[in-house]
Amino acid sequence: MHTDRSASEPPQPVAKHVSEGRTVMSARMRSLHAAVLRSPFQPTLPWLAVSFASILTAVVHAAPPIPATATPLSAAEATRLVSSRSSGPLIVTATAIDAPAAAVLAAWQGELVIDRLASLDAGVATALGRHRGPLSLGGVRSLTPDAAGGLAAHGSILWLDGLSTLGTATASALAQHQGPLVLDGLTVLAPAAAAALARHTAWLSLAALDSPDVPLARALAMHEGPLSLDGIVQLAPPVAAELARVRHPLSLGGVVALSPRTARELSRHAAYLALPRLAAFPPAVARSLAAHRGGIMLPPRCAISYDSAVVLGSSWNPQALTGIDFNAKADR
Repeated sequence: MHTDRSASEPPQPVAKHVSEGRTVMSARMRSLHAAVLRSPFQPTLPWLAVSFASILTAVVHAAPPIPATATPLSAAEATRLVSSRSSGPLIVTATAIDAPAAAVLAAWQGELVIDRLASLDAGVATALGRHRGPLSLGGVRSLTPDAAGGLAAHGSILWLDGLSTLGTATASALAQHQGPLVLDGLTVLAPAAAAALARHTAWLSLAALDSPDVPLARALAMHEGPLSLDGIVQLAPPVAAELARVRHPLSLGGVVALSPRTARELSRHAAYLALPRLAAFPPAVARSLAAHRGGIMLPPRCAISYDSAVVLGSSWNPQALTGIDFNAKADR
């Protein structure tokens, strides 16, 4: 049971591990969650995982930086740290912790942010895997298969966006993770590792993969849950053809323009499709994408012509659309 000591300073040396400036983060998370639940997409629950987890990724890492603490965190210090808070996120700035300290931290009932750890052994990972709230390990630069297996028991959103590469064995172990998984630091991913990771069944974000080739796109399309590839800016038709095989909601949040051919390939995607940065929706693209039947998200105030609106009106159920301002000035 946590003791509320927010009115006084936490005991030393616990104070060096606490950032009171970040206590607003949990409230912001809850407010954003409520806003998403009130949105017109609320009935489209499979899409909610993509929308909300994307928001959480931005919120957790938007707070001011906290100086790292070189002193390893002991189990006794972890206990005092946990006891010093009653709610909200728990920010740990230690660059090293052992398994007993990790076990104490894992009992925290809210968001747990340990972004200063550069490495994670299997014992610490297994202890942290018992945590039941959002967990950020954004400083981890490498992960062994054993450590990944230890984290697999964690069931909430997990940030590992410090990883820049991922081996096949580690990807296979991470695929057992039951919650949303953010790997937004991966700039390189081999098709074999992507295929292993595809067995993951919750939302997966890979925002740093900006130019997947056809073999990688084919492997990513096997993913068993919602998929965000928001780093792609230009989408070639052959890659779009592979990504259209994704059977779950797909976010392409970096794409600003589509050719008619690329749109035609994407139209074969059968689940929810997010194109939140698409700058324009000309008639040729509208006609090519008209066969899409899974619902689509376009950005607010998307520039849409009268002719495009006619195509959409005759091809799509308006309830499957969001972001389009049909009251905006139309060009004919």
